[in-house]
Amino acid sequence: MTDLERFAATLLAQWRADDQRAAQPITVAAVLDHLLPYRTARRVLGIDVSEDYEALVLRLIAEEGRLMTVQPVGAAEMARSTMASKLPDLSNLDLLRSATLEFTEDTVARLDGVLPMPASRDETKWAPPPRPDSEVIPLPVTPRPADEGAAKAAAAGEAPPAFLTTVEFTPPAGGPCWSCGEGLPSGRQVKFCPFCGADQRQPKCGACGEAVERAWRHCPECGGRLWGA
Repeated sequence: MTDLERFAATLLAQWRADDQRAAQPITVAAVLDHLLPYRTARRVLGIDVSEDYEALVLRLIAEEGRLMTVQPVGAAEMARSTMASKLPDLSNLDLLRSATLEFTEDTVARLDGVLPMPASRDETKWAPPPRPDSEVIPLPVTPRPADEGAAKAAAAGEAPPAFLTTVEFTPPAGGPCWSCGEGLPSGRQVKFCPFCGADQRQPKCGACGEAVERAWRHCPECGGRLWGA
């Protein structure tokens, strides 16, 4: 089993345990924040650095090995373009949070049950098959990001975190892509750059709807932390 297949099998087991509907699409945000976040993948799969984890998620979005199908198509193209670069810009993963992943029938047939699932959704942890070094690491059920983020923000006296969302807009005719600098097609709405696949829509705060910049970490209107900014 390849490292990507093992990652997909773990994600499938988590999805089965969490929702029991592996045939339903999964958002990239759900993978990153709840189903298989880095802290969990590090314990279960022995992924030592976050860059390796982000690369695995991007490879899934790029439809490598046809393990999953991705919508919109531009998201898969952007992931492929990113991973094909000599120095992949892994921060592009933040721009793909709204994309959806769906296990292919072949993937479910091959990988479903390869890793055991908890007996019930209330079980606190489960053990995957022994790793090559025979070390078995329990997989805790992680809290949903909204609950975890709200609790941390409340303890620190801060505004609760808000997911970064986007709204459609029409860029100036012939204007450059903010990511690669290439000119964008004129006379039409352009959601993704046809050269590098970067999302061209205007980001906004998911809590109050205020327009924000991609590099900002907090909303200037409500103070909410911008996840994925």
